[in-house]
Amino acid sequence: MQGAVEEALAALLGVAVRTTASGRTDRGVHARAQVLHADVPVDVVPGDLGRLARRLARALPRAITIHAVRRVPDAFDARFGATARAYRYRLRDGVDPRVHGRGVGRDAPDVWGVSQRLDVPAMRRSSRALLGEHDFAAFCRRAPGRTTVRRVDVLTLVRLGPAPGRIDVRLRGPAFCHQQVRSIVGCLVEVGRGRRTESWVAEVLAGQDRSRAAPVAPPHGLTLEEVRFGPGIPAAPPLGAG
Repeated sequence: MQGAVEEALAALLGVAVRTTASGRTDRGVHARAQVLHADVPVDVVPGDLGRLARRLARALPRAITIHAVRRVPDAFDARFGATARAYRYRLRDGVDPRVHGRGVGRDAPDVWGVSQRLDVPAMRRSSRALLGEHDFAAFCRRAPGRTTVRRVDVLTLVRLGPAPGRIDVRLRGPAFCHQQVRSIVGCLVEVGRGRRTESWVAEVLAGQDRSRAAPVAPPHGLTLEEVRFGPGIPAAPPLGAG
């Protein structure tokens, strides 16, 4: 996505463009709130940014939607200026693998289908250990020189409709490290399946050993839903979009 936007902007503005994203996502992860910033010469930016947004949208693949193009202060940074990020992971339990192949409904490319019926109350109780600031080394893909200490402000599990069916896992925090959300979901699903006790997630967190965690959840169920910034910068996507 980022490369496609850079190429399209370069063609429209006539200058090389490099962008910085509010967050990196694995291949297959969705985003309805990605924010990019680019430093470009003032004289190449047209006065009508709405028209630029429309031209940019036409130049991009249909899978990419441009919500808005805005001028921001010189000090703005899409990555380090973000104060909160919100993710949603969509699950569906009780999926018949004979109908849906690997357990993923063909009509739901953004939902992870699990064949077992999940114990959502147990998953919810298990998730409480992850709230607050911790060293999430067991849930993160390590990057040299980078801390794995993160803060999770919100972690909710909501069943939508009768069971079995849709389950939404929502997380919010200032920042998440690589694969942290998918790893959390993968561990909670193990609890929901009854393969692990409710106290196991807390034990994995305390152990700080990634090899003790469950395999990460598939990428296609995860969506970056919202990115918030400091005063004067609207959250993304704009209210009412998507």
